[in-house]
Amino acid sequence: MAPTKLNKNQIILFMPYILFLGLGTFYYNRFAEYIFFYHEKSSLFLVTFQYLLEHLRQPGDFLEYLAELQVSLYFYPILGALMVTVGICLMVFLLQRIGTYLSGRLPAVLPFFIGAVLFVMQIDYLYSPVNNLGIIIQVFLFWLTLRFLGRKGRWIPVAAFFLLYFLFGAYALIFGLMYSVLLWQKKQWLKLTVMWGLTFTFFLIGAEFLFYQKVETLLIHPFSYEKMGRQLIPFVFTLALIVSYPVVVQLTIARKMSCFAIRRVKLSQFAPWVILLAMVIPCWQGIDKKNSHYFYTEKLFYEQKYEDLISYNMQFPSNNRLTVFLTNIALAETGRLSDMLFHFNQSSDGKTLFPEWQTITEVLKRGAHYYYCIGMINEAQRWAYEYMVMKGNTPELLKLLIRTELINGNYETAAKYISVLENTLFYRDEASYFRGLLYNDSAVNSDAELGNKRKRDVKKDFFVITENPLIAVDKITEGDVMNKQALEYKLSWLMLNKDMKGVVQLLPAMEKAGYTRLPHNVEEVVVTYKLLKMGDMPELTKLKIDPKTEQGFQQFYMTFQQNKHNMKQAQRALFHDFAYTYWYYVFLGSLNAKATQDV
Repeated sequence: MAPTKLNKNQIILFMPYILFLGLGTFYYNRFAEYIFFYHEKSSLFLVTFQYLLEHLRQPGDFLEYLAELQVSLYFYPILGALMVTVGICLMVFLLQRIGTYLSGRLPAVLPFFIGAVLFVMQIDYLYSPVNNLGIIIQVFLFWLTLRFLGRKGRWIPVAAFFLLYFLFGAYALIFGLMYSVLLWQKKQWLKLTVMWGLTFTFFLIGAEFLFYQKVETLLIHPFSYEKMGRQLIPFVFTLALIVSYPVVVQLTIARKMSCFAIRRVKLSQFAPWVILLAMVIPCWQGIDKKNSHYFYTEKLFYEQKYEDLISYNMQFPSNNRLTVFLTNIALAETGRLSDMLFHFNQSSDGKTLFPEWQTITEVLKRGAHYYYCIGMINEAQRWAYEYMVMKGNTPELLKLLIRTELINGNYETAAKYISVLENTLFYRDEASYFRGLLYNDSAVNSDAELGNKRKRDVKKDFFVITENPLIAVDKITEGDVMNKQALEYKLSWLMLNKDMKGVVQLLPAMEKAGYTRLPHNVEEVVVTYKLLKMGDMPELTKLKIDPKTEQGFQQFYMTFQQNKHNMKQAQRALFHDFAYTYWYYVFLGSLNAKATQDV
């Protein structure tokens, strides 16, 4: 009977792990998938020996290398969800084993509580994977020390701790402090003195002669406040619990809690279930629909599934500026920006067309795609290159650099970038396709995307004024009216600024650019300008006004006049039939709340 009882107890003890692993993986993959997309697109791991050597130059770089390897596997979100959950489960298990070794009792609450906090913190997309990975590795090393090193063997971490510091940077302090607590409890002052003496000496010598970094940088690297999101306080609190764990599990109250039982059910058996149940609230509250929406939009954008992107944002409208910004690029790439401009929550100040071009925000990461869209290939190249110099390589901007070099015919430079992409885990097929275009102008010209961009590449030289991107659009349309994307942006800007005269004056240029019909929103502007007799109309040979559009405006304007003394009533009367028209925007204001939030 004893073996059967033991097996039952083991099943009871392991059931919380099984539940945590299953539900945790499901939660991350279903509700927080975007965090894996964000991190995977924010770095580029290379499978080369040289790349490894580059991560052995200063303390903590090797941990960053391991974290980047993990992040590269986020290419498959389900794998990312599984890796994160398994890592946290492993750490909880190790903490329980450590607690049992030190106290003789199975810790009931603290290991699962720490695991729950780490799980919830990871929901914030800004929270870096290096944080949890660094903690898990140090807990694992501490468990190895207790489990496999005897009294004499425990001189090994004393003598080698400075190497741990070199490999794992600031996160090695977790192991160092946990081990110091253990040495302090056992009054092994010599080991304690030698360990920190060697480490301090290594640190001073390295800071002065090897690493050429500021002392404060060496002390905290690879930890970064920027990679914490809103989790700094709970993160510090969790570190304090882990560092003090060897002492806490041996406290009298902790031992009594381990023995505490209700109707023969020990706290160690039901406490994990209580903690898992309590996690439901912060996990549910942590579901970030805004960021999930944005990163799905960005995913479709990078995959160039512009039709799906447009449909998705029509079905689920967003007030996020960057979401609308990417949607506008997708509309321009499909030639529908001035057809469907008012289907989306545009900002009347034009910042959903031209965000504030700052070099320290997420805009820098995406600005290159705007310039690429309107045919300013060299400017797109500059933005992509500057971002990667400042923040490191990313897969999408590296691919954009390759495209721009191929378009410009700079094949040697393109080949260098392609060789980098070939050394990734999941982008080799794209690298192979790009390599097939090298030194082959006809192949580039035949490519649906690159050939079209090469034809529309802006050849005229002029200074780009970042603070006023409209100037660049003006320069392009003055010298190359065949560039429809740039013309679409200019028309959209004029419409958002309610400059009907400016739109009408561009009608001849639209004919020259090859338009065979008036885009819907532009036609609404022209009809308004004509029927309200706001000025002279230019002579046109190809572009004609649809009589139905004139009838629509007459219906709109008559209803507006009848209700203009009560704007809310006018909005209710006109919303159903005219919500997505220029008329609704210019006479009644934007149909939706302005887009005001960046990611």
